[in-house]
Amino acid sequence: MVASTLQALDLWFKEPTTSNDRTKLLSKLAILELCGWLEVEFDRLIRLVEAGRLNDSAWVEKHVIEKTNGFSYNIHWRPMLCKVVGEVFARRVEQAMEAAYPTELDHLKSLLGQLWKDRCSFAHADMNTNVAAQQTFNAPSWTISQYTKLKEILGRYEAVLMVEMQQI
Repeated sequence: MVASTLQALDLWFKEPTTSNDRTKLLSKLAILELCGWLEVEFDRLIRLVEAGRLNDSAWVEKHVIEKTNGFSYNIHWRPMLCKVVGEVFARRVEQAMEAAYPTELDHLKSLLGQLWKDRCSFAHADMNTNVAAQQTFNAPSWTISQYTKLKEILGRYEAVLMVEMQQI
């Protein structure tokens, strides 16, 4: 769903306009859409982990998912994983990811960190404040590129996560 939304935003972005505001607003919206997808994706992953080991979906919803608003790796995702399966398992997944796909975990952390920074800037300031702060407004095509990279890396991360889940 997010892919089609980003494609539509990219088409609208490319339409001729006499206002710079329109392209900036579409840029902000594309980033916010991608960030929303990331939050939903991490919620989906933690539900997979919960179903595979904890078997207490009500607790995970109330104490993990509802209490987490964000998608950065170290601030949001990793603490979610640790709450459900513990620090030892979280580290085991990271080691397996690093072994199977060297540098990918660092790349994931970097992508998520930059998007989190952009999301916070866009979500907590109006467009004029973003312009005054010289915030970069990337075209939706850039956001599509980020989505493609993230989807690939998260797919590999999920595969590693599921293999490690089978071993506990």
